Amino acid sequence: MLGLLLRCRASLGRLYCQRGIHDAPPPPKALCYVSACTDPYANLAFEDWILRNSDPCSYVLYLWRNRPSIVIGRNQQNPWKECNLALMAERDVVLARRSSGGGAVYHDLGNTNYTVVMPREAFTRNMCAEMVARALQASDIPAYVNARHDVAVDGLKISGSAFKLTKLRAFHHGTMLIDADLTRLHGCLKSQAHDCIDAKGVASVPSPVVNLRDYSLSLDHSSFCDAVLRQFANTFAPPGEVTVVDTAGDLRTIDERRRIQTWDWLYGQTPEFTHRLHRSFSWATVFASVTARHGRITDVSIDTAESALQPPPGSRLLFADAAARLKGVRYHPSDINECLLPVIDSDSPRASELCDWLTSNLSFNTVSSA
Repeated sequence: MLGLLLRCRASLGRLYCQRGIHDAPPPPKALCYVSACTDPYANLAFEDWILRNSDPCSYVLYLWRNRPSIVIGRNQQNPWKECNLALMAERDVVLARRSSGGGAVYHDLGNTNYTVVMPREAFTRNMCAEMVARALQASDIPAYVNARHDVAVDGLKISGSAFKLTKLRAFHHGTMLIDADLTRLHGCLKSQAHDCIDAKGVASVPSPVVNLRDYSLSLDHSSFCDAVLRQFANTFAPPGEVTVVDTAGDLRTIDERRRIQTWDWLYGQTPEFTHRLHRSFSWATVFASVTARHGRITDVSIDTAESALQPPPGSRLLFADAAARLKGVRYHPSDINECLLPVIDSDSPRASELCDWLTSNLSFNTVSSA
């Protein structure tokens, strides 16, 4: 332990000016938390609690993993464009939205997440990614940080990351693919509507990925956490005892856990987007353009192709009625269906066909926020 302490103190010279033995600043306070819970909402809420409540001068390592889930960036990501929501609902993969930016990522128990919370002035974009790469190198895995700030091996991504800055604090967090279900990862991150939605948010940049299991049969969640903890101690300061936390039972985060499970947070943070779709019915080919902002429909256009023959009588009134009813409605299957019910229940077969099409294609099977 003495040797570890000496190495850690030496590394602090990279962070503090050594003015003399008597006036050198004290070593920073360091803490480590490991979550015993796999609920993504509880784990994200605890991460936020650390950021807001830890000592502004401290360094905190937080290690955690989630049950199958897709986690998207704060107000830059469109879940309808980035995620296969129907497949997620079928496979019991939940949707979560984190407080940092960046792209959509897949989590399961074969993926370990790390968070480092630190003073804002100490933050650099690559510092923590390089720390994780060194942890893997110590386990004989040839990891490195690429130009996109991802940790990679042989050109394949094993860890993506994002960060958040506040007035006094910063955190850098990332994933680590150890033995994740890559088939489910690719399926859940491939939206059925990707090419039909024009979005203003930041799109995810797909990268070829690989599990660490392909490079080490012995590396698992526990040994990865140990390796990262050693590098954290060398880079910043040795923490005291590792604190194992039941984030789902932590009363300090209960309000935040509830907030980040709401529809308004998961879907209502979505920037403006336009969903364009068309279908050929026996009576006409119909084009629809639906614009939504913050998860609510703001504009709707429904019409036939300009070059098409005149649609059957009453069609344009039907289009106008459906469009008017959709405006202001939440971009959610149940809300869309409810607002169109009066049209569906009319005696017109065309009205029923049109509304069934709109209901089944707009919003898809939005994953429950409960």
